[in-house]
Amino acid sequence: MKNISKIILAALLAMLVIVSMSAPSFAEDTGTITITNSNEAVSMNGHTYKAYKIFDVTYNNEKTDYDYTVAEPFDTYFESLNLPASLGEDLDARAYAYVAAISGDEDLQAFARDIYESAGEAAGSVTSTSATSAVIEGLAPGYYLVYDEGNPTATDNAEKAIANVALTTADPDAEIVLKASVPTIEKKITGVSDDASNDSAAQGEDRVSAQLGQHVGFQIDSIVPDLTGYTNYIYKVTDTMTEGLTPDQNVKVTIGSDDVTSDCNITYNGQVTTVAVPFDTLKEYDADTPIAITYSAKVNADAEVYPSATANSNEAELEYSTNITDETIKETTPPSNVNVYVFTLDITKVNADNEVLPGAKFVLKDSADNFIPVALDGGRYVVSDTLEANEENATVISDSNGKIYIDGVSEGTYTLTEIEAPENYNLLKEPVELTVTATYNEDGECTGVSGNSATVVNKAGGILPSTGGIGTLIFTASGAAVMLMAAVILVSKKRKSEAK
Repeated sequence: MKNISKIILAALLAMLVIVSMSAPSFAEDTGTITITNSNEAVSMNGHTYKAYKIFDVTYNNEKTDYDYTVAEPFDTYFESLNLPASLGEDLDARAYAYVAAISGDEDLQAFARDIYESAGEAAGSVTSTSATSAVIEGLAPGYYLVYDEGNPTATDNAEKAIANVALTTADPDAEIVLKASVPTIEKKITGVSDDASNDSAAQGEDRVSAQLGQHVGFQIDSIVPDLTGYTNYIYKVTDTMTEGLTPDQNVKVTIGSDDVTSDCNITYNGQVTTVAVPFDTLKEYDADTPIAITYSAKVNADAEVYPSATANSNEAELEYSTNITDETIKETTPPSNVNVYVFTLDITKVNADNEVLPGAKFVLKDSADNFIPVALDGGRYVVSDTLEANEENATVISDSNGKIYIDGVSEGTYTLTEIEAPENYNLLKEPVELTVTATYNEDGECTGVSGNSATVVNKAGGILPSTGGIGTLIFTASGAAVMLMAAVILVSKKRKSEAK
């Protein structure tokens, strides 16, 4: 009897082996999800990535047959959708058919954002210690939503970006290419002009010198961020100028080659200008499409004059969204700063004994022989953009200390032509020429200026004797008298001779 039982058991085991060999084989291995990043502007370091299993999955060794079943707690989510019976006989089938019908990255991202709200406990997570990769391990095969929780301690702007949610099947391993970007801004100076021309032909300078009354052009360069997964996005540039710069209120915004200024919300509030580009405008362009914001400002009478410790700076920063589930969560880029410098001409008038000379009058001109009008303010002359450019308005006079200060000039060459010398002194024969040159460090900060000062010497002296002086007149008069007497004598002798 025992032998018969053993034979039957052996037969059953043999049949089980045969059946198992002939039936499809479904794997149950644990798997991994690898997140990778090739965007140098973004760092994964310090970010926590969490994986939430939406579906359990089994699949055969050839990975040709997959069987999905809804994982808790996402069954509640799919039940709330009231999916039609036409999609399948049970919730698993209907949920699978619903997700399988979603096409296009934008729609998949919308689904991922929506279902994330129903996520429970994560099936796995990892905090990256690398800028370029991270691996979530120990995952059962399944269809996962991967969410970037961000880096709450990030100080580096590149580490502040949050990636889009991602969907993938771990069977058993999967890879997700990070979709995240950090928009950056770079401010530069486009040039100096006599009007608010808003010239976008950028020179790329982070500093410039300008004369009071001139206009300095600026350009902010940025890019369209990766908006995958976003349904809204904050993109707002704030530009702040010091009191010495008056915004010309002529902002222009271009994306690629398109002028989108009219689409933007631009506000002017004193020294602060804000430019908000709407999400509906941004989403019309591919990620990394160039954005340029151009504008200009006038250098006014409140401008700081070097060597004042405060330059006339212009600072811009960008506020942008970092979370696809809540666009109000945002970060701000480090400020991008440029400087505008204004200089002084410093003239000292002395005599040959180095004694100061007041009352010397000069006319100020630039290298193009244009008059530079000035106004006297507190004992110093200041370049004026309101006075007419003529000789009278361009005249400066040395004070009781022999000094002439002219504030508000830029780098360049200037001439001072003396039109009236101090009493008893000779007028200068040639104009005084000054060439102002500044040096800057790598941060665009002025470290020194040369050529902007001069000591001008006037010489005194009486008029030297010239031909036709009194000595010559005496000799000439005496000679004439002698000649006259000789002539009288000759005439007298001649008469006597004729009388005989």
